[in-house]
Amino acid sequence: MLKTKVAPLLLLLLVGFAACEEREVTPCSKKGRECFSYTLVCNGSGYEARIYQPSVWVATRVNDGSAYLPALIQGFWRLFRYIQGKNAAGVHIPMTGPVLTRVRDDPESREFEIYFMLPEAFRGDPPAPTEETVFVERFPELRVYARVFGGWMTDATRLAQLQYLDGQLSAHGRPLQAGRHYTAGYNSPMEIFNRRNEVWREAEGELSCSPALEE
Repeated sequence: MLKTKVAPLLLLLLVGFAACEEREVTPCSKKGRECFSYTLVCNGSGYEARIYQPSVWVATRVNDGSAYLPALIQGFWRLFRYIQGKNAAGVHIPMTGPVLTRVRDDPESREFEIYFMLPEAFRGDPPAPTEETVFVERFPELRVYARVFGGWMTDATRLAQLQYLDGQLSAHGRPLQAGRHYTAGYNSPMEIFNRRNEVWREAEGELSCSPALEE
């Protein structure tokens, strides 16, 4: 008799835990910066399924033939000048996280788009850039699969982590938007320890996670 009462109760508890897995995450809270926060939908094998709300970014495009890392550095300094006051309003804008880069999957492509998220106080009427290579872009809701890793973001680590993520998503049968991926970096070059990097794939349709596979 006791077993028949305990089983339904255990089932209800498990359902409750599953429903509570979706939660908001703010990766840069310890750094005192405004962050591109997300709702964690679920965890897969070595990746997370996330939903990001619509957002506003200052951006630049580097398509001069540079490889990933030189393009990221070049784009970073263009955007840094913008938030330091090189904008039509001449205002200083606080740094946010992460630094986001949109990368084409075509190995022959040398075009990269680098982004700083604008803080909430500047999203309604963003100061116009004064450099012609800098522009403001509004993102719709993003649904992504993300892989988090430490160390330094280089071409080699980016491609290795993306390959792992793609392999897991393919094994789980997760449909993706083809043609591009994102990288996200949360640390300044001066930070040596506890570095956080990510690679993202945009999902096609609803997000879901499968039971963990053997790595």
